[in-house]
Amino acid sequence: MRGLSMNYKELGLKVGLEIHFQLDVDKKLFCNCSSLMKEKEPIAIVKRKLHPVSSELGEVDVAAQFEYLRNRTFFYEVFKNESCLVELDEEPPHNPNEEALKVALQIARLFNCRIPEQIFVMRKTVIDGSNTSGFQRTMIVGFDGYFEFKGRRINITQVCLEEDAAAIDREENGSVYYKLNRLGVPLVEIDTDVIEGFTPKEIEEVAYQIFLIASSTGKIRKQLGSIRQDVNISIIGGERVEIKGVQRLGLISKVIEKEIERQLEIIRKGEKVKKETRVAKEDGSTEFMRPLPGAERMYPETDIKPIKSAEILKSLEIPESLPKRIERYENEYKISKSLIDSLLKTEYFILFEKLVRLFPNVQPTVIATILSSTLKEIERAEKTEIRLSEERIIEFFDALNRKIIFKEAAPAILKEMNKGKKIDDIIKELNLFPLTKDEIKEIIEKCKREVKDKNKLVGMVLSRVRGRADINEVIKMIEESG
Repeated sequence: MRGLSMNYKELGLKVGLEIHFQLDVDKKLFCNCSSLMKEKEPIAIVKRKLHPVSSELGEVDVAAQFEYLRNRTFFYEVFKNESCLVELDEEPPHNPNEEALKVALQIARLFNCRIPEQIFVMRKTVIDGSNTSGFQRTMIVGFDGYFEFKGRRINITQVCLEEDAAAIDREENGSVYYKLNRLGVPLVEIDTDVIEGFTPKEIEEVAYQIFLIASSTGKIRKQLGSIRQDVNISIIGGERVEIKGVQRLGLISKVIEKEIERQLEIIRKGEKVKKETRVAKEDGSTEFMRPLPGAERMYPETDIKPIKSAEILKSLEIPESLPKRIERYENEYKISKSLIDSLLKTEYFILFEKLVRLFPNVQPTVIATILSSTLKEIERAEKTEIRLSEERIIEFFDALNRKIIFKEAAPAILKEMNKGKKIDDIIKELNLFPLTKDEIKEIIEKCKREVKDKNKLVGMVLSRVRGRADINEVIKMIEESG
C-alpha cells in the first residue's frame, strides 16, 4: 500500500517528534574544549565496558539489559583540544556554557515556553556506549510551549539543553570505536506532544517549522549530522515504535510512511507489532536497534548547582518570530505568499535573507525561486538529494552576483555542484563562459540575417545566449540594434 492511498485519520496515525540541533558555539557544554570537531587524528584511545545496574525500584531496564548481553567493548578516541578528562568521566563537569544556555533559553521563548525558575542539570541513562559515563547530562530550559501551524496549535512538551553523544567511528568484531570530539557539544532537543490529524508530509512540514523557528537565533549548525530527528509512530492495532537517527528533515515523511506500511503488514499477517527502537536508513526504511526503553529516569547531577533563570532572562534578547519574519519578507523583499510558502518547506528560509544582503545584484525573487524550486526540481529530475552546504550555496550566489554565471544556467550548475565539482570546472565542462558584448552583438546580427520577425528574433537570440548572458541586458541590446 503506497502512502498516497492511505487514510491517516482512519489509521489513527499518531506521531511525536524529537528534533535535535547542535548549537553553533565555540566551546563544549561542560568544559572548555573546542566544539568545532576539526581534528582528524586521535592522540589516545581509552577502552571501557558498560554494565547495567538496578534502579531504585530494583529493576533493570530492558534496553540496558539488551545492550549488556551484546557484550560489546567500547573504545574512545581522544582528540587534542577537543577532548579532556570531563569527556572521559575522570573529572567533574564544569558549569554550563553560558552562551549555549542563553541560546537554549531564546529557543524556549520562541516556542512560547514556560521557563523554570531553577534549571537543574540531570543525568539521563544512556546504554549504547555513546557516553563514557553511561548517562547524558541534560537540563529542561522550557516546557508547555506551542507554535501555530495551518491554524492549529502544535504543543511543545519541553525544550532541553544537553550534551551531544560521541559519534561512532567504526564497529568491528564486537568492538565499537567512538570519537570523543562530539561528546559534550551543546545540543538542543525540542519535543512535541502527540501530533494527530496530519499527513506524513504535513508532519514533515511541522519539523521544518521547528527548525526555522530555532534557526531564528542564528546559532543552529546546519552541517549533515548536526541536525537529527527521532520520530515516535503508532497506528490503531499497532504499537509505539521509536525511530532514531533520521538525518534529514526531508526524510521524515518517507520514514513515517514506511513504518506505517511495516506495521500494517505485520497486522495483516495476524502478528503483534512489538514496541521497539529502530534506526532509520538513507532510503527511509528502518532496522531493529533494541527493545523500547522503559520510562526515562532522571537523576540530579550532583556536581552542578541549580541555575536561577531570572537573572539570565532579564538581559535575554528574543529574536524575531517566524510570523513577523514572514510578514517582513513579503513587504521588504516583495516576495509573494506562494513563494514564501514554498521557501518555508525548505531549510533555507533563514539563509534567504543572508543571501539577499550579501548579493545585491541578484533579485530576492530569483534567490527565493532557486532555493525553493530549482533545487527541488533537480532532486526530482535526478532522483537524488541536494547536499550542498551553506558555504557552497553562498559560493553559487556569489558567482551569480558577479555575473560569472547566469540564472538560466542555475539547474545545470547546481546539479554538477551537488556532485562535488567546483564552479570554475563546471563552467569549462559545460562551456558556460560569459559572453562579451561584442559576442552578443555578433549573435544578434547573425540572427537578424536569418529571421525578420521581431518576436522570432528575440527567441532565437535568447536560445543562443542562454546561460551565458544576462537576459534583460540581451533584450535591451536587441531593441537598441533596431
